[in-house]
Amino acid sequence: MDKTKRAFELDALRGLALFGMILHHLIFDFRYMLGMDIFAFQDTMWFLYIVRPVFIIVFLVVSGICCQFSRSNVKRTLKLFGIALLFSLAMGLLSYFMKQDLYVIFNVLHLLTVGTLLYGLFSMIENRIIRKASDRAETEGIRLSTYGDIILVLFASILLYASELIPVYSSSITGYWLLPLGFLPPNFIGMGDYMPIFPWLGFFFIGVVIGRFAYRQKRSIFPNAPKAMLSVSVPFEWLGRNSLLIYVFHQPLILAILFGLRYLGVW
Repeated sequence: MDKTKRAFELDALRGLALFGMILHHLIFDFRYMLGMDIFAFQDTMWFLYIVRPVFIIVFLVVSGICCQFSRSNVKRTLKLFGIALLFSLAMGLLSYFMKQDLYVIFNVLHLLTVGTLLYGLFSMIENRIIRKASDRAETEGIRLSTYGDIILVLFASILLYASELIPVYSSSITGYWLLPLGFLPPNFIGMGDYMPIFPWLGFFFIGVVIGRFAYRQKRSIFPNAPKAMLSVSVPFEWLGRNSLLIYVFHQPLILAILFGLRYLGVW
């Protein structure tokens, strides 16, 4: 397929964000898994609250935009759920054998599962209402679609700003049943990754809204992109198109290489 006829920029952006996340995990492993006194900058405020969130936000926003291209987001949820479940089980086993707390109860994979399911259900209801309205008048269907956009914007806003209330009520939570929302119980287990619904799912739904406006035709918004841009984007596009598999397997592969090299005496 001609790259100008598909949204190559979304693949490239998601691939770039994934590349940043892989680099972060690599330096994390050097410092905390191998215990090497290097890459101390990842403990600084600018890295924790600016650099790292930027890559995560780009990944989530692009993932939300890509819902516009799916034939069935509800069916895609099943695939995401299976991958998220296997990933949690694998990290649990890794934690057990390595005797380190690297558990993953709710991270970006689980977040995408919830977001994709919610939007899939929303789209099903919205399309059914619009089809009935369009039988009466085309303008009525357009108006209802606009209402859908407004609802999604409000929902994203609630997800983003409701996170400010989490610290107020978290002290009364003792179990793990609200952990996906952001409520951490006292003395919670160590987690290798954690990304609660509040506020992170809000960025996913910002992407959903952008997709409904900018990618209504399900095509690239840069149809006349210069060849230089298309060439530079190739490796990031590949990462973006295979983001789920790469995200799941990159960390075990990195750890296997690093500990294998340590066993060989490289460091």
